[in-house]
Amino acid sequence: MPFPSPQFPFHLLPLSNVAIPKTPLTEASHAFLSTHTSQATINHCLRSVCFALLLIKRLPNFANLTNPLDTEAIVLSVLLHDMGWATTKSLLSNDTRFEVDGANIARTFLTGTGLDKTAWDAHRLQLVWDAIALHTTPSIAVHKEAEVAAANLGISADFFGPYFPPPGNGKLGAVISVEEHQEIVRAFPREGFKDGLIQIMCGLCREKPDTTFDNFVSEFGLEFGMDGKGAGKEEFKAEWEVKGHTMPMLFEGLDKCAVIEEES
Repeated sequence: MPFPSPQFPFHLLPLSNVAIPKTPLTEASHAFLSTHTSQATINHCLRSVCFALLLIKRLPNFANLTNPLDTEAIVLSVLLHDMGWATTKSLLSNDTRFEVDGANIARTFLTGTGLDKTAWDAHRLQLVWDAIALHTTPSIAVHKEAEVAAANLGISADFFGPYFPPPGNGKLGAVISVEEHQEIVRAFPREGFKDGLIQIMCGLCREKPDTTFDNFVSEFGLEFGMDGKGAGKEEFKAEWEVKGHTMPMLFEGLDKCAVIEEES
């Protein structure tokens, strides 16, 4: 990778024609992200911002909106979306999903920066919170505000690149060209992102398993164990078998209620 320009990471990527907007809040958020997460996470967030900016110009669902897109809210949401992976463990909860941790950390950080409350009302802060909390739940995120949908799509695009949209079996380059993808990844390299992702997710399965059983994070524990190398795999699976199935839990609750209801 070439030596970063003085504007890094706010420099223009000419082929993709995107540049992360440089504002006091985006600069502060990038600095916060860089202080508290790994390089692989930082670069993932920067790539995701670039993909989000590319997609809002390209996808038809963002072309005829009633209200103009809040680009700064999108950028801040995506920059901070994985604060739930913070290496500064004091920022994290012991009992909350990483997405919600990230949303809470971002909101606390942004409100602590001396936000102009005339420009940043409760609605804009809620947009950021929702975009982060829902960034792994596309079946909900894409039906919320356009900013929430844009954040989700940009983050997804970092996993699928020129094979976007998910699940990645579309025509190569149909939405994001191979050259655009390569430019963005050259600017913000992977830095072992896949292996790091496995370690982070397995760490969540190990450190706060109850936050993983009802969502995709548990798949990492089931596949890779609690250390990313298979250790604790059977123990995790046994606990998941008890806690990871929603229907039996709901039916058990209804059956218990039925006994009480019959007595009334």
